[in-house]
Amino acid sequence: MDQYARVPIIKVWNLLLIPLQGEMTDELANELTNQVLDRIHQLGCLGLVIDITGLWIVDSHLCAVLSQLSSAAALMGARTFISGMKPDIAMALETMGVQLKGVRTTLDLEDALELLGIRGPSELGGAQEPEAEDEAPVNQVSGLPADSGAPVIKQQKAS
Repeated sequence: MDQYARVPIIKVWNLLLIPLQGEMTDELANELTNQVLDRIHQLGCLGLVIDITGLWIVDSHLCAVLSQLSSAAALMGARTFISGMKPDIAMALETMGVQLKGVRTTLDLEDALELLGIRGPSELGGAQEPEAEDEAPVNQVSGLPADSGAPVIKQQKAS
């Protein structure tokens, strides 16, 4: 089994999600770059999220590889976000003077997905508290009890 099989590249609609975990060797980072760029080309992906929450160490070589990957992805039309940078890794990179050129960072995966246009259920109005069995259903538009006789106001789409 080759080392690359350890790193999944997950397609989510028109995005690629790459969760990195454990230790990234230089060889694995270089192979990952080739595989990700091939996938962007094949699938026409518009965004790339590299989640580093699970990495133990981020060294200057990995930073250079991620920066190159981001620049190459941008040339192919895909925006790159790195999510999940831990405080100790951020401080170490800053102390060493390492820069991630062309890379946008986010605190967590949700923030990166949001910046790429993916909204969670609560932001779409889909996440709701389950109704208690003794509560009457509520009209989702008016907020009044469903059996109150209140008119239902439908929102019209702009034309």
